[in-house]
Amino acid sequence: MASYWMVLSMATSIFDDKAITPKESMTDAVLADTKALWDQIRSHAAERYPGLEQEWKFYSKKSGWSLVIRQKKRTLFYFIPCKGYFMITFVLGEKAERTAMGSSIPDHIKDTISAATSYAEGKSFFVNVRDEKDIGSVLTLLKIKDEQ
Repeated sequence: MASYWMVLSMATSIFDDKAITPKESMTDAVLADTKALWDQIRSHAAERYPGLEQEWKFYSKKSGWSLVIRQKKRTLFYFIPCKGYFMITFVLGEKAERTAMGSSIPDHIKDTISAATSYAEGKSFFVNVRDEKDIGSVLTLLKIKDEQ
């Protein structure tokens, strides 16, 4: 199945039991082949952002557990584990949104960002990561978020 972008502030994680904080072995099992992609993005973020913090957070039964990636108090993105793939949620402020719209990211991503609901902190949307071709878009959006 091809990757696709959707407008959403938070999506349902496969880990929905508040009493059980996800462990590395659990993500290994549910992400299957995409675990290497998960690790690749985590490694990239750790190299790019000194003092990177990673924390599992449970927001609600509907959204479940997400791995929040922060540098100091600034949230960079959220990992949301699903069965056989994962999602990354980004929030882009106005400046980052303008940069994304003027960038070389595919038009369908620009359309998704344009259609996203605006909140005080920016526009929230996610990308499904299912294979290697999705990594380039994620890394581009992370770089754009740096300019925010």
